[in-house]
Amino acid sequence: MFSIFAVFMLQFLGVKILVGSLTGSVLLYKISLIDLYAFFEVILASKKLTMVLVLSVLPVVVIYLIFGRAFCGWVCPFDFLFKLVDKLKNGYARLKWKGNGSYVKKQNLISWAFIISMLLLSLALGIPVFSRYISQNTNLFRFIGELINVMKGLPVNFGVMIFSASLILLLLVFEFFFPRQWCRNFCPVGRAYGLLNKVSLIRLSFENMDLCKECFVCDLKCYMGVPLKEFIESRKKGEAGLSGKFINCIYCGECILSCQKVQSGGGNIRVKFFNAKK
Repeated sequence: MFSIFAVFMLQFLGVKILVGSLTGSVLLYKISLIDLYAFFEVILASKKLTMVLVLSVLPVVVIYLIFGRAFCGWVCPFDFLFKLVDKLKNGYARLKWKGNGSYVKKQNLISWAFIISMLLLSLALGIPVFSRYISQNTNLFRFIGELINVMKGLPVNFGVMIFSASLILLLLVFEFFFPRQWCRNFCPVGRAYGLLNKVSLIRLSFENMDLCKECFVCDLKCYMGVPLKEFIESRKKGEAGLSGKFINCIYCGECILSCQKVQSGGGNIRVKFFNAKK
């Protein structure tokens, strides 16, 4: 995460390897890149599909067809920022919000209602509403850019700076009271990449199942609400059950680390490639 973020930060020092933000950027002055959700927003806002847009989103889609929603766990800086907020709570009291089946369905309905409403607003207003105004990454990069202008004594748009800082602060406060609800249910970018989890080459799979003591610490440590307990139980029983392709899994590795701490001989959960089914 930090290496990619550092490459982006170099643009403020005049080293323009990656120019822009995680929503949209240009690599080495030549290759345009656009986030998958921003791609759809721009199409609806402009009411046209151009070859430039297609070529900009293709490299991003190819990457996440391999790695799925790894963007959220490996690239998005808010995973790190939210972890810092979570540590402010005693023992990090995660709210898993799993509930019963009907509750999960309601969560999904609210989530998709928000995501679709952003797309409809983009269509109606002719502006990519989420990507331009609400996206946490857009606002983070915008705030950093204005802050660096302050440090350099360059002209600053304080209105933009205050707006971006306020939205970031609002998300951090939201995270404190409702851990990972933004990531799991509202962030359109995460949900879009979550859909790619269903077809990506990476998935959760198991090695050394005999080492699993069914303590389910991994399930408790998962802040994205992935049903690891059910997954483990189905695998132990030899059932086909859950596929290991979970929309909310960001491949952060928390389950692996927690397993290694309690198991002798190493953890049993691994991230495998190419749809390994062990």
